[in-house]
Amino acid sequence: MHILIKDEQKLVEQLRQGKNQAVKTWFKLFSPYLLAITLKKVSSHQDAEELVQETFINCLRQLPLFEGRSRLKTWMVSILHHEIADFYRKKYAKKTLQTIPLVNLILTQPIKDASETSQKVRQVLSNMSQRKRELLLMKYVDKKQVKEIAHYWQKTAKSVEAELFRAREEFRLLYAQLERA
Repeated sequence: MHILIKDEQKLVEQLRQGKNQAVKTWFKLFSPYLLAITLKKVSSHQDAEELVQETFINCLRQLPLFEGRSRLKTWMVSILHHEIADFYRKKYAKKTLQTIPLVNLILTQPIKDASETSQKVRQVLSNMSQRKRELLLMKYVDKKQVKEIAHYWQKTAKSVEAELFRAREEFRLLYAQLERA
């Protein structure tokens, strides 16, 4: 894949203007290359494809900041590397749930033993419905905004806020019951 600098500048300008054909051309030109890079760093093909899509979305968002000091491909690869790093940070964050409790969801008493608390958190989460558990993990571990969760689940932000409220209440209740036991 090689694109002339002049053609690249034209493509960037068309992307900035929001031309659909430019987006299709851009994706067709760069997605195989970005996917190949991603597959070297991420074992799941599905995860790799999602990371490439997120890279394109972030590139579109940041396109007004692209000054052309580097080649478009170089700039996109840089954004891709940030996406991959975020992917592994989020994956690691889910695993650290074992050692870092969801403090803002737990009772206000001080934590005496973090490992005991994290075991309780895991136990409470395992007793919750999969949807409520996933909602809490998306919000507090993945640090997703309500709007992002709503878009992901194809719900309104208000309905996600209501579900989030119910999930937190259920978590508090189950955690309190576990503490008393």
